[in-house]
Amino acid sequence: MFSIRLGETLWSLNKKRYWVGSIIFVALTVILPKSFAVINTGERGILVTFNKVQDLVLNEGTHPIVPFVSSVRVMNIRIQRTDVEANARTKDLQRITTKVALNWQISPDKIQQVYQQFGNNEELVARIITPVLEEIVKARIPARSLEKNLIERTELKQELETKAKQRLESYGIVITDLSVLNVTASDEFNKATEEKQIAEQKSISDKQIAEQKALSDKMVAEQELQKADFESKKAAKDAETAIARARGQAESQKLLQTSLSPEILQKQAIEKWDGKFPVVMSSNGALPFINVNAPTSNPEPNK
Repeated sequence: MFSIRLGETLWSLNKKRYWVGSIIFVALTVILPKSFAVINTGERGILVTFNKVQDLVLNEGTHPIVPFVSSVRVMNIRIQRTDVEANARTKDLQRITTKVALNWQISPDKIQQVYQQFGNNEELVARIITPVLEEIVKARIPARSLEKNLIERTELKQELETKAKQRLESYGIVITDLSVLNVTASDEFNKATEEKQIAEQKSISDKQIAEQKALSDKMVAEQELQKADFESKKAAKDAETAIARARGQAESQKLLQTSLSPEILQKQAIEKWDGKFPVVMSSNGALPFINVNAPTSNPEPNK
């Protein structure tokens, strides 16, 4: 009987120990992790007690907190990047797509204000950063024509960055850099531009052909002009030569006419005579032709 009661007592004690151990194990497993907050590098902790943000900001490290009473909201204060793509029409009513990248971080001294107003980092991006960037891009793109938006990307970047700082720094967001990643025109504009370039290239080619033809025609005309000038000068020279030749012949004939006399002509004829008389055919046969009465230069008149 005594042994039975002793066994029941020991069993009761062991059972109590088991339950106490179980409760302690559960408490350590559940409560202990909630008793400490671990803040990693590049983060800050917002201490919330009974759903109220406290003035204390937890820096990097491990911090004890009251479990089930206080909790910690971890905020990233590293430099982060957000890409935004926005469509807008330019000054000349051409639709383009502009993609920008914003590098930003939460100001550590305003981290409580940011959390209270917007929530964690993801909510901050969705509620503030993305809408503000889209609005800024859509407001600045129409200030330029499509060509200037494509060419003046440095000026566009500076304007967008300045506007982003003015708008976002009041929310406790520090802007470190803004980049214009891409400015893309619409498919219709790209097609029109391609057709224009083809037309310009064809126009340039036609112009070059026309210029080459005009140059060739000019060279041919110059050669023909030079040939005509040469022929004109040659004709003039030939005419001068012919005139000089005719003048010489005329003067020579005139000189001959003044220098020749009947005596000189008869003398030249005698010098060239071969001693034979000309023959005249008559009824008596061939007779020599003799001019008996040769004319004299000074014939005497009959008395």
